[in-house]
Amino acid sequence: MKNVCLKIIALVLAMAVLLSGCSLLDFESLAGMIGAQMATPFSEMEYTRPDLLQLQKKYDKCCQSAPTANDVDALLDQIWDFYNGYNSFYTNYNLASIYYFKDMTDIYWEDEYNYCLSKTSQVDAWLDELFYTLADCPLREELEASDSFGEGFFDSYVGESVWDETFTELMNRQSELEGQYYELSAAAQTVDPYSEEFYSGCGAKMAQLFVDLVAVRQEIAEYAGYEDYLSFAYDFYHARDYSPADAQRYLEEIGRELVPLYRQVSGKFADSSIWNSCAQADTFNYVKSAAEAMGGSIQNAFEVMETAKLYDITYSEKKYEASFEVYLVDYYVPFVFVNPGGNQLDKLTFSHEFGHFCNDYVVGGTVSGVDVAEVFSQGMEYLSLCYGEGAGQLEQAKLLDALSIFVEQAAYALFEHRVYALEGEELNTENVRALYEEVGTAFGFDMWQWDSRDYVHVMHFYMVPLYVISYVVSNDAAMQIYQLEKQEKGKGLELYTKELATMQPSLLAFVEEAGLVSPFREGRIGQVRETFEQYLVGTNKAAA
Repeated sequence: MKNVCLKIIALVLAMAVLLSGCSLLDFESLAGMIGAQMATPFSEMEYTRPDLLQLQKKYDKCCQSAPTANDVDALLDQIWDFYNGYNSFYTNYNLASIYYFKDMTDIYWEDEYNYCLSKTSQVDAWLDELFYTLADCPLREELEASDSFGEGFFDSYVGESVWDETFTELMNRQSELEGQYYELSAAAQTVDPYSEEFYSGCGAKMAQLFVDLVAVRQEIAEYAGYEDYLSFAYDFYHARDYSPADAQRYLEEIGRELVPLYRQVSGKFADSSIWNSCAQADTFNYVKSAAEAMGGSIQNAFEVMETAKLYDITYSEKKYEASFEVYLVDYYVPFVFVNPGGNQLDKLTFSHEFGHFCNDYVVGGTVSGVDVAEVFSQGMEYLSLCYGEGAGQLEQAKLLDALSIFVEQAAYALFEHRVYALEGEELNTENVRALYEEVGTAFGFDMWQWDSRDYVHVMHFYMVPLYVISYVVSNDAAMQIYQLEKQEKGKGLELYTKELATMQPSLLAFVEEAGLVSPFREGRIGQVRETFEQYLVGTNKAAA
């Protein structure tokens, strides 16, 4: 298994420069340094189109010096010069993403975003190849003894890097196809996304695009030496410590244990107060009140976000219909993007992204895998119910939402697993649609007005493959934090705040560290079902 995603490695290493004499793991010092007065306001952040020629020169200089280097400080200076360029590339890429997704009709930002997206494979290839070069250089031991790396850092970089010309070209093809998804999304903004006009037009193109992406990704996995794309993505992108087979069994168990309850309480979804209207100010004040009540690093994080305006929760028909959080490395701050729906769910969505913000604020950029990162986002949703002003009316709505996360995201994940098993002539839009209809019906989607072509609206299938299971497994861990808080005021918050600084990259290692129950423990989903029955049906069974 690779250490962690390449971008995560660079973010961790970048902290050494900021902290200077502090320990690399001194996260409380880091969080204190990035205070509200120190943070650069978002309006003052400058975008510059990345200069790939300059970055390549820095890369070439490192690779040419390393094989004969005899001065570790001089070599580290060159490495840091490249790191700074690498991190600036991703800072500008993320800035371009924010501005493009704010207004998808803006041609300038569309061009800038697509330019940056098209260069990500090459930039990541340089970082990976640099590590392989350094692993084979005469100063390897000295580098690992420095604060910039650490003992055993290069153990995973022995042999040849997978990032050769062919692999980079395959990854570039993937990036090009991913860019087309956003172009199609922008083109469809004036059309009802659930109309026949959409499905027969842009939707049909998206369906074929998904098939093309799956085919390219299967090529990528095969070239990288993996048995299938599931194994490749679980390892290369997500650094998971459970297998696709483990996940498959888990998802199928959710279908058996939770879908009947999901169908049973279906009427409560439509009647839930979560659909009541909600003004932007109410959404903001809800999360602010929760953060202030929680105090400590969580309150500090909110103050930074508010003071430097590191968020956008305004509604616009021109915005991309999604919510996310990104880290702006050059400024050492995160940014939250929300396209609100105008209902009470916006409070939970903003809480979710603020949970990501807190995690990145404390550690200075995401250092854990996606499964662990989603524990903090969903955990913040749950804790907001205990600390946010007026949260009482949201509690049942959130638990209904939590049940839907288990069921619906599990259905999405199982659908992805089955799609990536299609090969050759079997990989076509008709079979993909049939799989979605089969899985969706089995997981209760037929209770609603749905279309078997709806999968084209799920951005994750296109941009972050095999991600959605993270919402499911992390939801389990986050619920446990919530239950601790309900059992004893402050207990869940204490654990959440402590674990914000975790360095565990993978879920099973994290839940063990935190003293939580593994989602994969035998009988666990049955316990989750009993918890939902207690809260949503009113049974007397004990909570998990």
